[in-house]
Amino acid sequence: MGYLTKYGTIWGQAPDFAGRVFWVAPSASYTVDGRAYSASDNNDGLSPERALRTVNRAWALVTANVGDCIVLLPGTHSAANAAGTATSIAANVAGVKMIGLSRGHMNYGNPLYRNVKLTLAANDQTVNVTAADIEIAGITFVGDALNTGSALVDFSAAATNLYLHDCSLDVTAQTASTSILGIDATGAAQYVCIERVASICDGAFGAMIDMTATLDSLVADFMHIQQTGTLAACITAGAATDRLHIRRPYIVDGAGTVTAGIDGTGATVANGVVVSDGRFGVGVTVPIDNFDAGECMICENYDFGIGATDGGVLIVAIT
Repeated sequence: MGYLTKYGTIWGQAPDFAGRVFWVAPSASYTVDGRAYSASDNNDGLSPERALRTVNRAWALVTANVGDCIVLLPGTHSAANAAGTATSIAANVAGVKMIGLSRGHMNYGNPLYRNVKLTLAANDQTVNVTAADIEIAGITFVGDALNTGSALVDFSAAATNLYLHDCSLDVTAQTASTSILGIDATGAAQYVCIERVASICDGAFGAMIDMTATLDSLVADFMHIQQTGTLAACITAGAATDRLHIRRPYIVDGAGTVTAGIDGTGATVANGVVVSDGRFGVGVTVPIDNFDAGECMICENYDFGIGATDGGVLIVAIT
């Protein structure tokens, strides 16, 4: 719910929900409407003036499938328990939304880098999604240097109907490792929708989105920026991936290169993947690669061109 400010405007207006809204502050002391407050996991979290201190505490308070929402106030949130020990966030309650509240906007802010950040100072996933009908939006997931071999977000086969959108992935603070991924499917989840996600990378990391084994799912309006170094693949579709639509991927590069924009190594299902309306930078060695014959359908995908007279090249085959 929104709160009336002294100026007569509405502060903190979240989208309409059927359930309760739990507010989480990024630090022990925080400011709302010019007034300072103290965050605590002993608060009820039901007002921005009584915010919880940790995201994990909010997940412990929500109720499944009644429309509850967790709102993260602007700033950098560190995944931890009440004692301050770094601990992955267990998104394990079905039907819950977790959103970052952008300063002054409900469109989740800058599409490249949100001002609500979430990180974990440990070698583990920042968020583990293990329940159905969860929505996550408006957050920049920032990899910590202590994370040397885990995804920022992963989701299990139980994460049916996961909706992850308007988020950013930043692994530039980490030492490059192919074991570090952005978003990772760990099981055969169905009806997963990932859209309007941007990733920023500067080395040989793992895939920014791994959709291996997912069913009836969508990755749309994904943007990847390769600042430097070489990334093997941006999006991967591996064994048993079926009926996956990758729509409008936009993969750009600066001093860096990407070996395969969309990688089908290990894919096993005929016609299991569709890639449409993709745009791939000149530093992408092969835009759509490593699918066997008949495993991937393509439509209206282009390589970038260089120069005023070069409008790009239609991709007519997968190599």
